Amino acid sequence: MILISGATGNVGGELLRQLRSEGEAVRALTRDPARAKLPADVEVVKGDLGAPGSLTKALAGARALFLMMSGNEAAVLAEAARAGVRRVVLLSSVAVETRPESLIGRVHRDAERAVEESGLEWTILRPGQFASNTRSWGAQLAAGDVVRTPFARVGLPAIHTGDIAAVARVALTREGHAGAVHSLTGPQAITPVEQVAAIGRVTGRALRHEEITPERAKEAMSAHMPADIVEATLEFLGSPTVAETRPLPTVETVTGKPARTFEEWARDNAEAFR
Repeated sequence: MILISGATGNVGGELLRQLRSEGEAVRALTRDPARAKLPADVEVVKGDLGAPGSLTKALAGARALFLMMSGNEAAVLAEAARAGVRRVVLLSSVAVETRPESLIGRVHRDAERAVEESGLEWTILRPGQFASNTRSWGAQLAAGDVVRTPFARVGLPAIHTGDIAAVARVALTREGHAGAVHSLTGPQAITPVEQVAAIGRVTGRALRHEEITPERAKEAMSAHMPADIVEATLEFLGSPTVAETRPLPTVETVTGKPARTFEEWARDNAEAFR
């Protein structure tokens, strides 16, 4: 049995689907099973990473755990070890290596350290920009054919969430990844302008991009994100390091299949933008 935290999210949902397709026994962890909307044959168990004591039922009989960030990693992992879990795969962030002094880098490194000290067999995934971040454009595209973002010409190798899940699937089910840290990217850097164009092609919409100032973006983001996260995100998007713009071959090395392009992600998720 493999327990998947974040099973209703972008990466966890993809991981659940892939593991089921391979015939693996999976269990989905969620705070609200009634709202999970997962396939009827998926075992859904109530629990909250923020309250490690609530995980007893979810962890019972699990041999492996896909772990999302919660801020309670040490306590969660202690519960997992007591339950007999042997293997854990942590979803971390590339910021640990590219921006170790940033808030995002520090909190993810704290989570990684807890995993490393857990006594379990561990693997850490450090993806960069998610292609699925463009889902945040949904409200703009529902209102019209213009997407407004800052940093129109800054390109990052956005990764298909299915490829993050594929690397997690391999690390959870196969040998050879104990103690590994896998940094993950898509196959090529792509700018917001190019992303909008790709979404337009797969949806048949005549979309266009309009650049806005970082200040305007900050104002909009601050309505639903903490100020320090907004600052860190804008710095990452506007002033990426060389390492953050460089595509890596890790997805193909681990899974045997090339990383998918942003346009492939957009095609797989076109209904979100129609």
